[in-house]
Amino acid sequence: MKKIIFAYFVIMMLFGSIINAKPGIEVSFGFFYSSLRPYGSWIQLDGDVVAWHPRNIHRDWRPYSIGRWSWTNDGWYWDSDEPFGWATYHYGRWYLDDYYGWIWIPDYEWAPSWVEWRYNDDYIGWAPLPPYASFNIHRGIHFSIGWHSNHRWWNFISYGRFGHSHIHHYLLDDWRCSKIFGATKYRNNFYYDRDRIVNGGVDRSFIERRGGYRIGEREIRSIDNREEFERSRERDRDRIYTYRPSQDELTRNNREEKFDIRRGDRSATFERDKLSTPRFAERDANQIERNSSRNEERTRDSEIRNQRDIERQNSDREIQRSREENNQREAAREESIKRREENQQRENARREAVRQREAERQQIERRNEVQRGMESERRVERREERNNERPSFRNENNNSRSEGRSESRGERESRGSERRR
Repeated sequence: MKKIIFAYFVIMMLFGSIINAKPGIEVSFGFFYSSLRPYGSWIQLDGDVVAWHPRNIHRDWRPYSIGRWSWTNDGWYWDSDEPFGWATYHYGRWYLDDYYGWIWIPDYEWAPSWVEWRYNDDYIGWAPLPPYASFNIHRGIHFSIGWHSNHRWWNFISYGRFGHSHIHHYLLDDWRCSKIFGATKYRNNFYYDRDRIVNGGVDRSFIERRGGYRIGEREIRSIDNREEFERSRERDRDRIYTYRPSQDELTRNNREEKFDIRRGDRSATFERDKLSTPRFAERDANQIERNSSRNEERTRDSEIRNQRDIERQNSDREIQRSREENNQREAAREESIKRREENQQRENARREAVRQREAERQQIERRNEVQRGMESERRVERREERNNERPSFRNENNNSRSEGRSESRGERESRGSERRR
């Protein structure tokens, strides 16, 4: 919001600087329309851009070619011999379109001439400023784009012919213009002096030195009545008369009429968004103001929506947090149940292992008892067998001993008998 307000004030300050540079009465489009309609046609281009195209001009015609240059208190003034020159060379901008040719876009800001300059040691040239050029009291001419016109925009002439009253007879042709164009220096010298826009152009003393003659200063006489302006020009060709309509003249001629403006066959080659003359700047500033109001409303609506979105998001986050907490509690409960089940399973497994070990121990003990019982029985049986076998064994032993004793006595007797023999 603060950025929008700041941008708006900056634009209004710049716009105020442009308006302050607008001397005289603002000429309306209706006055331009009715004054120039006999000499050309009006064309509507790219929606809201209306341009004027001169009629009955030569194929090689250029703006600022039929007339003469004069040095005045306002700088270089173009004194045109064409009936539409009072408007098209002191108001508005020219543009060379690839399809329509030369077209003039009206504007209310007056100057002695709206041209830029080029020069070298032998030639001086001038070309109409495009609609991308605007005047500011602090910066002079400023272009809204990187502007570089080609040689087809330019009129070139030698310094010796620059002050001639019929300058168009001595202008260089297009081929020679193209040859010297790249060897010239650029000059743009507009400034503001006591409520006047001055076109300083190329320095007058330099032109005098190169041309070999002196250029006197001529006085501009402004006339606010069209009929008196035409009579004064016919009567006195030695003075400069410029037509700058008064408020009464504008009111008298600003009658309601239907504009005969034909729609263009195709779009123009200029960049509509870059047109920067005061009329477009004022309209764009008004549009910006309207857009700013709409933007403020949109901003307020957006802030309300954002606040609602924030509240809804906070509510959603609270609900989500509650859900997450419930989910966490549920997960913790399930984890606790799972751990208890696992512990119970481990305890059951431990008890089962203990039970099995106990059963095995008891089985081993029973087997050992059985073995001990069997061993005891075998010992008893062996003891009984030994007990049963002992008498016969003694009798046999006795018999054996008696037999042994008998045999021994017999043998002794036998041996004794033998000895006796």
